[in-house]
Amino acid sequence: MRPDWSAEEEGEAGKLHAHREPESDLPIINPDDDDDFDDYDDDEDTEEDEALDLDVDSEPRIVLITGACGNIGRKLRAAWEDVYDLILLDSNPGEDDDVFQADLSVFDEDWITHFHGVDTVVHLAANSNEMCSLHELIQPNLDAMANVFNAAALAGVDRIVFASSNHVMGDYKHLDDDVIGVDLPPRPGNAYGMLKLVGERLGQSLALAFDLTFIALRIGWVQEGRNRPETLPDDWSKKMWLSNHDLVQLFDAAVEAEIEDRSFLVVNGVSRNHGTRWNLTDAAEILGYLPEDDAYAAEHRAETVDEVS
Repeated sequence: MRPDWSAEEEGEAGKLHAHREPESDLPIINPDDDDDFDDYDDDEDTEEDEALDLDVDSEPRIVLITGACGNIGRKLRAAWEDVYDLILLDSNPGEDDDVFQADLSVFDEDWITHFHGVDTVVHLAANSNEMCSLHELIQPNLDAMANVFNAAALAGVDRIVFASSNHVMGDYKHLDDDVIGVDLPPRPGNAYGMLKLVGERLGQSLALAFDLTFIALRIGWVQEGRNRPETLPDDWSKKMWLSNHDLVQLFDAAVEAEIEDRSFLVVNGVSRNHGTRWNLTDAAEILGYLPEDDAYAAEHRAETVDEVS
């Protein structure tokens, strides 16, 4: 399955990842063969141990993605297919043989088994229509979320990355022009945003109760496919735009960042848009997320040309 978007389409090839080195070739030692075994002195044993350590470190991280056939899921798969060992779940994979079908709203051993041995769970699965009623969101956005979080905790997963949403703070749109930081009181403007807030709080509880790290990304505006800023509907959406390239950088950082001093984190996830109200300080300082794209870049270039001419 090839996703409907790839970094190459954006002219961003080579920016997303440094590919891992291939595994090193190691000698085979038969401990039952005394003569061969005795030929190895202490120095050689030490070298062997170091080589084994390097080999273990070179093994790719195992990442499980729920909602793997959705908009964001397809984009992450395109970026990560050669970087991580991916386990992919979706409620409706169609003819995609790489994806396991799973109704996550029902706690079922058939899909729970996929969580064993996983390093990181990236939970994207949800009804993404923010206009839906609470009744329509309960199973895909609440039941499925709780089941995935519990399955990850019970399986001993190290980290959960949760696709939260700017809708957790949606009502700030109607309040002055102050910066929207993650430390402000949540103000969801709809049932969709409220359930994303529930996910954040449930994740905080899990992080305290289990030995895992929980990172919630309050994702901005990500359109299907190429996701170009000129197709955004208004100024509010432009200021919360998250480009495909920055989207991958954000999730890269959430999966890879070393944050041993804390087990729970919420950050805003938007691009470097001119005049944005969304504070990215924690995303930059804690995760190392440094977005590069700006929804207003073309307008700024045009203004510069006009000034010069």
